[in-house]
Amino acid sequence: MKFKQNYFRKAPKELLFELSQIKSDTVIVSTNLSVSTEDIADGKYKKWNINSINELADESVIDFIPSKNEGPTSKINSEGHVSKPLKDLPKVSKSWNITGPNWGDYSKGTHTTLNTRPVFQREYALPRETYLSVKRTDKGENPDEVQLKIWVPELLNRSDKSFPDDFLFNLNLLQESTGHSGVISSNQEENDKLIEEKQKDWEFLPVGTGNIRSKILQKVGDKKEIPESSQERIDYFTNPPFEIVGHINGINSFERYIGLELPNGVIILENFNYGNAIFVFKKDFESFSKMTRGELIKRRSSDTERIPHKKNWKINLETVLGFNHK
Repeated sequence: MKFKQNYFRKAPKELLFELSQIKSDTVIVSTNLSVSTEDIADGKYKKWNINSINELADESVIDFIPSKNEGPTSKINSEGHVSKPLKDLPKVSKSWNITGPNWGDYSKGTHTTLNTRPVFQREYALPRETYLSVKRTDKGENPDEVQLKIWVPELLNRSDKSFPDDFLFNLNLLQESTGHSGVISSNQEENDKLIEEKQKDWEFLPVGTGNIRSKILQKVGDKKEIPESSQERIDYFTNPPFEIVGHINGINSFERYIGLELPNGVIILENFNYGNAIFVFKKDFESFSKMTRGELIKRRSSDTERIPHKKNWKINLETVLGFNHK
């Protein structure tokens, strides 16, 4: 997951939500991202110990310790940390030696004096020297890009008292180096299941499945009065005046959408909250369901029709669908 900031003062709510979805007691801070082969060739990722794309072959794992210049956490990771004076704790006696000249003249020799005085306590943290691991995950389908998994190879147990601090430390270590951060289960089977659930953005509901109207009203939200124009669209999508094979229910990032699929594979999509138009996609459900949010938002008129919610929107929609109105 990509974040704008380079450093977290506390774990982002998005990552805390991801953490809450994981059942395993142990988790790993990890992320996936894509980098260009050109940048690899230009040496941009030498700081990750990636000198050429060939080093990522055969499921090789590359380890690196982030440079201290990446951010405050990376510096602590490399150099350790000395806290500010802890003024809420009692002072302790500290002694140190000072060497000076005899009678103010080094030619006459030197002597050492022991000085002792009360000072505020400080907290010391040794360098963790935690490293990040990098592995290629794609099969080379795209010659211009490489998909990478980058993770902190440290199992974090949620029952440990140090978990909140260790979790935040590892998130920052990954974020400072990559601009991305995330969390996964230490159980690969659970990860696969979570990934599968995240990828389910659309649910196909064959004709006769469930109460479509109630699903639409859930998307509209808790509104005491539904505008007449919205009510008309709700009625239309609940019982369209033409044959359909099923409704399409948007979930996750598409949760505000409801759609219709026609026997010829055409998809009609509507947003009852913010939509000012209906969109007609000339794709079958299998192809449509694989589209990312970015692909869905940026469509070309060659494969998509936009029907504004004007006075004759129903007639205009049915004309696009090939139904004649005489």
